[in-house]
Amino acid sequence: MSRFLVNPDGDKPRILHLLKWLPRGGIETWLTHIFDASVGGSYQHEVLLMQDEIGPYETKVRNAGVYIHRLPMDSRARWFLDLYRFLKKAGPFAAFHAHVDSIVSGPALATAAAAGIPARIIHNHAARSMGSDYQKLRYRVREGIGNALAMSASTRAIGISEMAMVHLAGVRWRQRQDCTLLLYGFDYSAFHGALARSKVLRAELGIAPEATVIGHVGRFDPVKNHEFLLQSFARYKSADPGAVLVLVGRGPLQDRYEMLAQRLGIAQHVRFAGGTDDIPAYMSMFDIFAFPSFSEGLGIVVLEAQAAGTPVLMPENMPQEVIVIEEGVTTLPLDHGVTAWADMIGDIMRQPKPQRSVWLQRVEKSPFGMERCITELNAIYREEIVR
Repeated sequence: MSRFLVNPDGDKPRILHLLKWLPRGGIETWLTHIFDASVGGSYQHEVLLMQDEIGPYETKVRNAGVYIHRLPMDSRARWFLDLYRFLKKAGPFAAFHAHVDSIVSGPALATAAAAGIPARIIHNHAARSMGSDYQKLRYRVREGIGNALAMSASTRAIGISEMAMVHLAGVRWRQRQDCTLLLYGFDYSAFHGALARSKVLRAELGIAPEATVIGHVGRFDPVKNHEFLLQSFARYKSADPGAVLVLVGRGPLQDRYEMLAQRLGIAQHVRFAGGTDDIPAYMSMFDIFAFPSFSEGLGIVVLEAQAAGTPVLMPENMPQEVIVIEEGVTTLPLDHGVTAWADMIGDIMRQPKPQRSVWLQRVEKSPFGMERCITELNAIYREEIVR
């Protein structure tokens, strides 16, 4: 249970965010930016974590004045009863904002309704694409049930892209009063000076100054499609023997992909870089950002690549909202195969180098700015809390 069982900040309405934990993931990165920008604001943000594991972002979250509660899910059936007891004991909360899969968010929002929390928000950060299907049928059925329950138990549904909104609420979501599209917003200050930091990083990774660097950022999970990326890189390397592939992230499948790199004969040219707090430096080091995901709710890393002035190659079925620099993002269907992807990487590498500072300015002035996002998110909270 939480150590904070009373309202820690006087009369400010308390917003409780439900998350599994605080890794360096896309959702969590966005929330840390939101929390930093909300210091001294109108709401007291708090986080309820479903795991005991200490995440890399916990210190940043606490430093933003956000209180962290823990309620580990040891038994799913009992956890929702424990959640009800926690909400009653640790409240009152003005809003319950769920960021996890609808399989959990659905019953969690229903529990929040039973506990008397007036504003209940389901926030969908993902979407299953219409391309290659990596999910088992059983999971998709459970997800559909979770989506229906989440929509029924929530007072507001938020999607981070058109695809995410359709995935949660259906193609007619615009006809509903309780559905809102909310694009992410970020603070891009860390991208200034990132190129200088990337040169130090390149040396630390043992990459020659003249070597082509193909990069990827994402957890080692089936949805990210690392196998396809490794095979594409192996094909590309035959034309550019000095090229290096840098994979930033962690996850349960890392050992499998390290073994695949060995079998493909490219292990000496692949860097498994682990996690990092300096994505801008990595993005600035990459000559191209390759992103062959099966499915994304938005694709924050695509936005980060553009902010760093790095060209992107991604599938055509990704959310189009994330394309800010149209000439900087190339789309290619996954079913064209690894040879086509390898050839396209070569084509992109032969194009003139982008003006990094110009790209950064364009991203900073895009709809993905922090001020716009905070304004719209706070407007949602005001509308929900005054109901």
